[in-house]
Parts: sequence; C-alpha cells; structure tokens
Amino acid sequence: MSSSTLAKRLFVFDFDWTLIECDSDNWVFQHLNKDLYQVQLESVGKDTDMIEALTLMKAHGSELHILSDANTVYIETILKAHKINHLFTSILTNPAKFDDQGRLNVVRFHGLDKAPHGCHLPCEPNLCKGQELQKLIDSQDWDQVIYMGDSTNDFCPSTQLQSTDVVLARKGLLLESHITKSPELVKGEVVYWENAQDVLAATKIILKIDSTPSISSSSSTTSLSTIVASNTMIPSSKSTSSLSAVESEDSKLFARTIKA
Repeated sequence: MSSSTLAKRLFVFDFDWTLIECDSDNWVFQHLNKDLYQVQLESVGKDTDMIEALTLMKAHGSELHILSDANTVYIETILKAHKINHLFTSILTNPAKFDDQGRLNVVRFHGLDKAPHGCHLPCEPNLCKGQELQKLIDSQDWDQVIYMGDSTNDFCPSTQLQSTDVVLARKGLLLESHITKSPELVKGEVVYWENAQDVLAATKIILKIDSTPSISSSSSTTSLSTIVASNTMIPSSKSTSSLSAVESEDSKLFARTIKA
C-alpha cells in the first residue's frame, strides 16, 4: 500500500493495564532491587497479540503515542526491552531519572510551577490526559482518532473524541464505569475489550484488514461494536475491585514519591 493511500489515524494509549498487564509503579515497588531495576522492568511481559496490533497500526501509516501517569524510566525501559520503542512518536508522561545516589526522581508532568490545569473531570492534578490528547488532535487533520485505556483518568480523553472516532475501553474496569454513568459525554464509538486478542481483532477492523476476528455476535456483519472475544470471561466484581484498589494505592505511592 502506498503512503498516499494510507489513512491518517492517531492511536493514543494509556500504559498500565492497557499496553501491559500490570501497574508498573506498583510492580516496581514490590519487586525492585535498585541494582537490578532494568532486569526487573524488562521481565514485565507483553502479549504477542498486542505487539502484533501495534505493529499493524504503524505499518498502515498510523501515528502512535503513549499518554500515561507512569514515568519515562519505566515506560522506556519496558518498550526497549521488547524492541517496540520505535513504534511510538512520543511518550507523554511524568519525567524521571536516576540521581548520583541511584534514587529515581519523578517530576510532575504538570508542574507545581504552573497554574492548575482546571479540568472538571476526574483527572489527576499532575496530568489532564484530555488536554494533552486535544493538543495531539489539533496538531494536524486526522481521519480518525482512537484512544485506548482502562481507568478513571482515561475518561477525560475519551470525551475529546468525535463520532467518527473510537474509544477502546477495557471491560470491567473504571473507565467502563464512568462511560456507563455519563454516556452523553462520549461521542465516539465505544468498544470494550478484555485482552490483547480483542485489541488485535479491533485493530484489523479499524484498519480494514481482511481477517476473521474471534467475535461473538448474532449478526453476520462484523463491526467494532460486536468485538467481544468468545473465549474470554468478563472480569468479576471481585477482580474489578482488586484492580481499583491497586490504582488507588498507586496514586498514594505516587503522591508520596513525586518530586516538585
């Protein structure tokens, strides 16, 4: 396919519990040995279906960005370990680096030297994902914008999309809850996913790649709204509560460790 016929699509991703199957901040606090931090981070697994989906997006002319409340050290280490860092145009997250004593210093993305971002939706004070997504949207004319996330701070960017755009929301987690409570705020098509197989199936439909994705639907027409993998289970309320607790604890850890 020539570059002139490639659609100008913008894919933007949350990181924890979206591109990876864990909370990177919480995971490192549990497992980190300061002399082995890179080995520890590199051991965070990535699903091959997710990697295939990301590779297809890039190969079909899409632009990929990460928009996360994690930090640059964790994200860049994991992406480089799995040799997919080249797929992303930018990583919008809290800057971090190690000092001379080997301590990881994390700086707020939206610093204390700036006026509060003033978002009325449930965003963290250090990062309004909706405002940052809007900057990417305004950077050029896109044929379609796709946002993928799972948690409370992914709701604000989901409200920035238009009717031709797509929200890939992880099923059973907090983003789904917010969308269900305020559906009128989300104009884009909402597609719920449970695992990387679902994401790969949705990617092929978005990119109009000939395939037969694993879906369960009474209709013979394959559309984004019917993507639910038949071999997966909806997370129980117990598992949802567990993940919510992890997100809450991670916010507390971040609040204690972040540097102005």
